[in-house]
Amino acid sequence: MKFAFVIPFNCGRALRLASLYYGALKLAGLTAFARRLSSGGVILCYHNIIAGTEADPSDSLGLHMPLATFSRQMRWLAGTYQIVTLAKLVDSVSNGGSLHGVAAVTFDDGYAGVFENAWPVLRDLGIPATVFVVAEAPGRDERFWWDDPEVLRAYSPARRDDWLTALRGDGAAIGNSLALAHRPPANRTSPPPWRMAATWPTITDAARSGLQLGVHSATHRSLPVLDDLELQHEVVESREIIRSRTGVTPEFFAYPYGLWNDRVREAVRAAGYRAAFALENGHRATTTDPWALPRMSIPARIEDAAFHAWTAGLNLRRGRGS
Repeated sequence: MKFAFVIPFNCGRALRLASLYYGALKLAGLTAFARRLSSGGVILCYHNIIAGTEADPSDSLGLHMPLATFSRQMRWLAGTYQIVTLAKLVDSVSNGGSLHGVAAVTFDDGYAGVFENAWPVLRDLGIPATVFVVAEAPGRDERFWWDDPEVLRAYSPARRDDWLTALRGDGAAIGNSLALAHRPPANRTSPPPWRMAATWPTITDAARSGLQLGVHSATHRSLPVLDDLELQHEVVESREIIRSRTGVTPEFFAYPYGLWNDRVREAVRAAGYRAAFALENGHRATTTDPWALPRMSIPARIEDAAFHAWTAGLNLRRGRGS
């Protein structure tokens, strides 16, 4: 999961302007031209895929993409790019190979909707994908903290920074700061099943049918602000949890919130992962550092022309913090 509140993607005026901009690029042929010129690959990051054709109106973070949108994107991607496994992409990066026309598909967090909705589409199209699982999330009867309506209502840029630094991206600490644990039972709404983490049997079955698994830490805390013992738990013990529950030993790690520093990078490298992935809006996989590979976070409401432009490296949001 990545906090990307800088410019709300569902802001009416911004969305209309973006639609006109990307539509004009496509009509002028500039999107296709930029794609032909690009030498870098593209690693896409999604979060959740929900059934239906319409976006969830409560999804102000843009994490829960309608299945119809996702299916359309995957069909286009399969006809436009060579979609490869993360292992093959990392091999190309490590060996200095060309990434021109290469794409990879990933998901963060391990939502149930990915396994129920996205994986059948990917399997039918023959598209490989990797899901980065938060190791201690499956089996819990609570939503991810960033999906809580009270958290979304309380958001501000200053609070966001506080949540990811002083409160370390810790869901329990953030909940306590908002007194979520003290809400009367009548005021607690149960999230729909697709907004929950998938169960271990669901994850295991998908892995056996070809879906690749990666590690997205143990608890999804902000790694740069943790002490060494906590960092060990998030980086090393998380992989052992996934291995013990699925029989799969993941090769790749994704930094929670896309946050990392040299100490975190070294901990991931020393733990024996083949590569690690961050999240950067609008950045393509041009780095040669296998433990700092950028992925493009795809918002739920993105229109087709914008999606095509983003994968070509044309992005209005490039260079903006998040």
